[in-house]
Amino acid sequence: MRGIWEEFRAALCIPGGNRRTPPPPPRPGRAGEDLLSALPDDMLLLVLLRLPSAAAAARTSVLSRRWRHLWARLPELRFRFRHPADPLALARSRAALAAHAGPALLLLRVVAYDADAGDAAAMLRLAAPRLTGKLFFRNVVPDCRQKMEEARAGARAAIELPCFDKAERLLLRLGYLRLLMPPTGVFAKLTVLYLAHVQFQGACDLGDALSSARCPLLQTFTLNHAQGVSNLTICSESLHIMSVHHLEGLQQLTVVAPILRELTVFGCFMMRQPVVDISAPVLKYLKWGETYDPTSVQLGELKQLRELDTICFAGYGLFEYMQNCGIVLLLQHIQKIAVLSMIIFPIDTVNCQYLMEATTLLLDIENLRLFLITRGHAIGTCVFHMLEISTSIRRLNLDIQEGIEEEVACSPGCVCHQPHDWETKELIFSSLQELKICGLSGADCDFTFVKRLLGWTPVLKTIIIKFNPSAFVDEELCKELLALSGPESCMKIHFYRNGAKVIYTP
Repeated sequence: MRGIWEEFRAALCIPGGNRRTPPPPPRPGRAGEDLLSALPDDMLLLVLLRLPSAAAAARTSVLSRRWRHLWARLPELRFRFRHPADPLALARSRAALAAHAGPALLLLRVVAYDADAGDAAAMLRLAAPRLTGKLFFRNVVPDCRQKMEEARAGARAAIELPCFDKAERLLLRLGYLRLLMPPTGVFAKLTVLYLAHVQFQGACDLGDALSSARCPLLQTFTLNHAQGVSNLTICSESLHIMSVHHLEGLQQLTVVAPILRELTVFGCFMMRQPVVDISAPVLKYLKWGETYDPTSVQLGELKQLRELDTICFAGYGLFEYMQNCGIVLLLQHIQKIAVLSMIIFPIDTVNCQYLMEATTLLLDIENLRLFLITRGHAIGTCVFHMLEISTSIRRLNLDIQEGIEEEVACSPGCVCHQPHDWETKELIFSSLQELKICGLSGADCDFTFVKRLLGWTPVLKTIIIKFNPSAFVDEELCKELLALSGPESCMKIHFYRNGAKVIYTP
């Protein structure tokens, strides 16, 4: 009883107040009346909503007869099981959901461990007719067993997803449980669908379930780490945002969405030539993490595209050469763009070529963002060749990350040890006004390149340089950088000294 009061008293605390000293429980009136229980049901339900889980709310039933079934009218239910070894946890939550007597369920949140397909299916069937808001269902599988669960997913029983005809959002992370999409029914109110770590059963016609006829209001669709989808066709007149990540075995992707604004296709055609046909005339943001071959990938004219996010390799063998050539063709297809973001992987190869073809593109770019996974390589050469793509940029952001440390940074024949083009060639960025560099190492070669870069930027107004926490930075080095900034430039240098963050500025 005391534990229940502690939870209850904490729930009565005012948001932002001192939760360490919650107010005491209300005392009975002079005539022995329970003043708290005399409050209207709506107010008591607001108090129960602040408890951490449906189980905590249900435990208030022991306080008095007045509280016995009050929790069953909550508009939100949260079930979270902290003990993976409890095989009956999901069954108990199913019984609690069956006892729910409220007119509508605005939120159902279930976090289970190694859920059985039968229990999960029964839970979803109970939720479907009640839910009018959001469902979040997560089946937690330990990291050490994820690969095993992926491999044996085909041997498990399948869950048939019921038709949630009144729900607005469905977010399911199934831990590679098998899923059957409903063959009939209309998700009349659904606006957001998120499916992750799922294996689709048999010949999955996911596209039919997501069509405008069956999901007339669907605006956001995400499919992440899925198996069993070989051909995916999405035709939707309402879809605004679509994202597909790591679809194992995908062979063909077709999207017809006249008002689609954002599209992500990443890691779905690993080591295979993509077959993609996209019809999205008002697309503004594209994240493309695949090779690009115009003979098999049709992206339309992309006249409204504002931002492209993609990947390239600074040096390449056969596979990397195909990847980079595809990027060049994709950039040629676009020509003008507001924001170009690239993840760059420098590769340790002897006599490697860089993205030299791109130096002739001279794209019209406003904002260039480069994310470099250095893995011990110097940044100068690959960044220089990327900067040659367009000298008209207004903002440049370099985010440098070391990635996986290697015993040997690069071989003796790597371009890091060859003469650098940026030491002799000249670039002038007459429009560049903002420069931000994050994760700069203390290596002499990288520092020399940054000084060279500052010399190419005569009209910079804002300069932010953040050194890696492991880099040694002294005041003389900061003064050397400040001397390269113009009289109208505002420069800030962030570094660490004795574990504390220091900001150096004029």
